[in-house]
Amino acid sequence: MIKYFPGLLVCFWLMSVTSGHAQRGHGSLYSTIGLGLPTYDNYGLAKRMGGVGAGTRSPYFLNTINPASQNSIGVSHTFILDVDASYNQQKITTGGEAISNNFSNLNYFSMWFRIAPKSTLSFGLSPVTIQDYSYSDTHYFEGFSDKYTRIFKGWGNINKLYLNYATSLGSRISIGLRPSFLFGNFQKETTYLDKHEAGYLYSRNNSYSGFGAEVGMQVDLLKNEKRTLTLGTTGQWYSDLIGSGTSQVAEYIGLVDLYEADEIELGYQLGSTVRSGLSFQNKSWTVGADFLYGFATDENKYSVQNQVYSIGAEFMPNYFGSEFIQQMSFSLGANYDTGSILIKGAKVSAYEVSTAVGVPLNRSARLSLGYKYRSMGDIEIISKESLNTITLNFTFGDSWFYRRKFE
Repeated sequence: MIKYFPGLLVCFWLMSVTSGHAQRGHGSLYSTIGLGLPTYDNYGLAKRMGGVGAGTRSPYFLNTINPASQNSIGVSHTFILDVDASYNQQKITTGGEAISNNFSNLNYFSMWFRIAPKSTLSFGLSPVTIQDYSYSDTHYFEGFSDKYTRIFKGWGNINKLYLNYATSLGSRISIGLRPSFLFGNFQKETTYLDKHEAGYLYSRNNSYSGFGAEVGMQVDLLKNEKRTLTLGTTGQWYSDLIGSGTSQVAEYIGLVDLYEADEIELGYQLGSTVRSGLSFQNKSWTVGADFLYGFATDENKYSVQNQVYSIGAEFMPNYFGSEFIQQMSFSLGANYDTGSILIKGAKVSAYEVSTAVGVPLNRSARLSLGYKYRSMGDIEIISKESLNTITLNFTFGDSWFYRRKFE
């Protein structure tokens, strides 16, 4: 496995960076606002439990929500690879039509290492915001009678490359720090077509970069051999993103450049978040609830503060059991987002329900197959959108670097 490590890293990097381009024009119409919709780190364990993770401490699975949770992995592991991919079926209904889209994504990957008995280090790549939309209208140029069909398309992600350090302070307190480098590229196209399917293409390319930091803490309020009750909290902050933008106009047929504007400087501030939650765990059950508060950003006139309420549970009879059914996991979760966007005086709210079944491939590898339903928005605002998602989460763990004794 070690000799394939560099190749795996490069492969997952490229797939993650380019994942946004695989879904061009197949996303939420609400992602047109700002730099897209936030993801809130809902991957892997968090996704199948409805976004719960502030207080969750799993001995078997990585928790992407709270940086302090990643030293909870059992001593049977010194390395974990976690990858999350999904297939999506989307329906968008507006006042005039209903359309359906299908697309797939590699959502994130992470590699985790134990560097000391109570300290761990991991790094990974995941999107912070996702923008992907396509819609059209009718346009008339001033002074001309010809009617043009105007088609808008846009796609791009803000990604974060992060390093996560977690350690324990005594037997009941864990802390974590996750610094990150942010980067992303956004492509926007506006096409003007006349009745002969000829016209012009106005395209813009914007790129951004910056830094972020997340801190987290988890405290075991109750801890014994049979059960644990954990309180967790985490905060996420991003620096001002600095970027540049270019634009040009070309003929739609032949793409002959007609005009190219000078490069301009860009800036954007992403909204910060704080989250708290409780988690109860025993030998077979993990049950948790979270509350997230998202701050508005002045960079976006539609941005407002929002709250996300999450609840979820996972049941695994016995991870170390000898029978296959004992090592299977069954998850269920739900969340409600009050809406971080305000349009026409109404918040764009959303809710999700999710479920998953996990199966062991062997003692060190697991596969979780999940389903998530998401509903967002309303026709009276812009659109009513639903998303059916099938998620595949792969976790590979191993005991590298152990110094073994022989008698």
